[in-house]
Order: sequence, then structure tokens, then C-alpha cells
Amino acid sequence: MTPWQLAAIYPADIKTIIEIEQRSFSRPWNPKSFLGELACKQAYSYLAKCSNGQEKEKIIGYIFFRLIEQKLHILKIAVTPNWRCRGVASGLVDQCVEQALKLGAKSAFLEVRPSNESAITFYRKQGFRIMGRKPNYYADTREDALVLIKNLKEEV
Repeated sequence: MTPWQLAAIYPADIKTIIEIEQRSFSRPWNPKSFLGELACKQAYSYLAKCSNGQEKEKIIGYIFFRLIEQKLHILKIAVTPNWRCRGVASGLVDQCVEQALKLGAKSAFLEVRPSNESAITFYRKQGFRIMGRKPNYYADTREDALVLIKNLKEEV
């Protein structure tokens, strides 16, 4: 049994999500970006919560994604540092793939900075492969983005 569970994200969760975001990324999203995703009809999100039985459930990770024209687009995923490498991110990706398949998605994709080697390694373990590159994708640094894709048909 995993010591964490998946749950829906609500606006009240954004404060904690921002704390994880700031610990995870050098250029974090702001609260308005997360609230915008919660309001978007094509957007979905999940969080991972843990409880040790003695304290209130604690948010330890999250994922935001959209379904556009039978494609799952992972926008943001993060896990608090002390819960990394414990299956939380994999559980979040599995949940969004499961949701996307139910809604007719045929593939999944995302963009990642080439400098984010740990994320690239994680996504490759999840079955994603590098499909291409978007030059100057990140406005803040003009860094390219690697586009990773995964065929979801084999998941069925």
C-alpha cells in the first residue's frame, strides 16, 4: 500500500502547490497560472497527498495537463524534494494517462528544458521519447525545449 493518495486540486491547494513549485523550479509558475489551469475546460489536475496518521494530510506533489485534439499535454509536474524517487511522479503520470485514455487520447507529449536531465531520464522511464526541439521556447532564457512524445495506444 502506498503512503500517499491522489486527489483533485482545488483553489485552496494553490498556496501549498506554489511552495512545492518554488522549491522545484528556478522559474516557477505564479498563482494566476495555476488558477487559470483550474478554470480551463480542457485542463485537468491531480495532487498527491500523504498522511502519517498523526497529522493532517499533506500535499507532496501535483500534475497539470490538458487534453487537446486527442493528445494529452503535460504542462507541469512536481514532487516535494523529500518525496522524490518514491513513485509519486510515476503515480501522477499514470493517473493522467488513465484519464486521458478514458477521454480518447491517442498520444501524450510535453516540453522539457534540455538542461533538465533528471526530468528527461524520468520521462524516458515512463515511455516517452524525444520527438523534436522547439528553438528559443523558454522566453526567460531563450533555451530550446525538447518535445517528448508517448504513444498511448499501447496502454490499452
